Amino acid sequence: MTSNTANPFPFNPAEPSSSGSKVPWILVVDDEPSIRRLMEFVLKTQGYNVFTADGAAQAMQTRQMAVNPPVLVICDVLMPDLDGLELVRRMCARIADLNVIFVSGHLTDVSWWPNDLKEHRFLPKPFENAQLVAAVKEAIGGGNPAE
Repeated sequence: MTSNTANPFPFNPAEPSSSGSKVPWILVVDDEPSIRRLMEFVLKTQGYNVFTADGAAQAMQTRQMAVNPPVLVICDVLMPDLDGLELVRRMCARIADLNVIFVSGHLTDVSWWPNDLKEHRFLPKPFENAQLVAAVKEAIGGGNPAE
């Protein structure tokens, strides 16, 4: 897992909380380190538990180690090796009703996307921090998953 060693939350998705409950968390997947770190920072300052991955392999590894699935995956569309569309497709096959926000700096028209992925939200890069926070709140029903 990248950049989580300085995680300000006493949280590890591979372990239940001290009360034994499963802690909700967000998975951010982006191959661009600066974008990934920015999304992580913005969401953590809003009180969210966030883990990051630099691509599909690390995202799947993080998910496999976690006690519970993420409440939301924010995923870049265009990444090396396995793209975000296929990663989300694979994650949705294992996690029922997964909330997803796709992000991309190269795409603006999602009308061509496969039907099984059209239901997910899309946020074009660049976006304002407030747009990211609003999209996350909308995706998870307005609540803070850290509560």
